[in-house]
Amino acid sequence: MKAIRYSIGFVALMASCQLVQVEAPDAFSVSTEKTTFRVGEPVRFSFTGGNIDQVVFFSGEIGRRYEQRTRTSGTGENRLVFQSSMQQGVLPGQDSLRLLVSTNLAGYDAASVTAARWTDITSRNTRWPTTLATTFTTSDSLNLNDFATAEKVNIAFRFIGKRNAAAAQRRWQIQNAVLINRLPDGTVTNLFNTFANTGWVQVSQKNNAVAWNVGTAGISAANSLSNTSGILIRTAYPISLDPGTATGVEDNDDWLITSAVNLKTVRPDVGLTVKNTGANMPPAYLYTFTRPGTYTVTFIGMNRDVETAKEVVRQLQLTITP
Repeated sequence: MKAIRYSIGFVALMASCQLVQVEAPDAFSVSTEKTTFRVGEPVRFSFTGGNIDQVVFFSGEIGRRYEQRTRTSGTGENRLVFQSSMQQGVLPGQDSLRLLVSTNLAGYDAASVTAARWTDITSRNTRWPTTLATTFTTSDSLNLNDFATAEKVNIAFRFIGKRNAAAAQRRWQIQNAVLINRLPDGTVTNLFNTFANTGWVQVSQKNNAVAWNVGTAGISAANSLSNTSGILIRTAYPISLDPGTATGVEDNDDWLITSAVNLKTVRPDVGLTVKNTGANMPPAYLYTFTRPGTYTVTFIGMNRDVETAKEVVRQLQLTITP
């Protein structure tokens, strides 16, 4: 009998679990005491409709717009800025550093670099170092819009060093490369802005003993201390090309290349979670706008379990005056 009772109880429990359903929080409501506020004046958004699992807030400001939460691409203004330092060599001299862009690089090896189509944009930057110094020169803000129609681009610094029986070749350093996509609405997406997310690799075309001090295809600081030239791999700026101080060093052709990037990439707008599952439902949420304008404020109210989520969207139009 006990076994029978336990079985019946288990079946009843399972049936009750199956009957539990996630309901949409239709009663969730948001209100403000007025629709016009001043810059710096706290806005109180009052909640009614009982407890719900999660509340997400989109202020309507750039980067916080509900309608742009799924946007991942957009044509904007692509700008590149970097810093360079020239620390050794003969001035004037036959060594050079070139800046190039490719839209069809297929791999990060010597053959692929040779086969790729490269556009030389060195002349777009008028702020290259003109003296030998350990200080860095910040480049112009270079417009790369003419490459935005491509599915991907790679940016490269190419060092060409010529054998000189009387002098050492040029020593270069690069740091703080930043590439952005600025949309007409003011949204700015950093495509490259840190050493790590730029994904630098080096390719040595001549004299493998000299190379930029970053990883090679398939070799990084995560799996090796040194690159294929035996040079310690850097994990932070600055990046160096150091041919040494000896004279008569063989010709060098060394490439420092970024990972591929789509110049139309846009970071989706994101909301702010003001109430999470398990937390007490707040009666209100306070927010302060810092710029005047008309904003469509959006709150998403959501109930959810592991498999299901149901939500409602509540919007208010607010005017923020100076």
